[in-house]
Amino acid sequence: MTAPVVLLTDFGLDDVYVGELKAALLAQWERWPRERGRPAVVDLSHGVPAGDVAAGAWLLERAAPRFPAGSVFVAVVDPGVGTARPAVAVRAHGRISVAPGNGLLAHLADAPDLEAVTLDPGFAARATGAAPSATFHGRDLFAVAAAHLAMGAPLRLVGEPARADVLGAPPRPAPGRVVWIDRFGNAVSDVPAPTQPTARVLLDGRPVAGPYRTFGEAPADVPFWYAGSGGCVEFAVRDAHGAERHGWRSGLAVAVEIP
Repeated sequence: MTAPVVLLTDFGLDDVYVGELKAALLAQWERWPRERGRPAVVDLSHGVPAGDVAAGAWLLERAAPRFPAGSVFVAVVDPGVGTARPAVAVRAHGRISVAPGNGLLAHLADAPDLEAVTLDPGFAARATGAAPSATFHGRDLFAVAAAHLAMGAPLRLVGEPARADVLGAPPRPAPGRVVWIDRFGNAVSDVPAPTQPTARVLLDGRPVAGPYRTFGEAPADVPFWYAGSGGCVEFAVRDAHGAERHGWRSGLAVAVEIP
């Protein structure tokens, strides 16, 4: 089975941008022999807050290890599109990622098998017959490169070798904040869930009840914390949208105190 191409963007689903990104993948795969299997295309998320590189990086770092070796990630959270920021493709931990070099992939910089290139716009132009748009590198540069890499093309085909610093600086400080509000109103943090029974968890400086193993075990109408499926502290209100009710938002401080 051919490993999938996995998409992560801040495009949302109201416009045509996600569809055009997928069209770029499909158009390139038409160039390959029919007997080659086409990769599945997986939408990891298109709901990254606009321009929030830190949130996109956190989602990639959390989710990528769950995909099989050989998977190709196309990550487009790119407020600097068209500027001098590099466009990169990297192989790390047995997977390939294509993204802007703005810190979105900074968590891969220490991978023992890291191999990086800066993407060649000339390759994309030759593959598509047109120069990449200055404002849509996701479609015209990243997706084009990813399509060929997913079919087995070497990194050197799509760019020039580069050092790890081409990935950019980490876009967020050390863990200690809410990084995501999910559609249920739960606040997801980047703080590993403590295992000590005496641990106290604070959100925005205020202690929160918990931990609770399941939502059903938590009291109604009271904020609580639990160990989320990604292994980090998360906050919720049972049967309610906690973020709307309590004003939770990305960036709120999260701390763990061990008496």
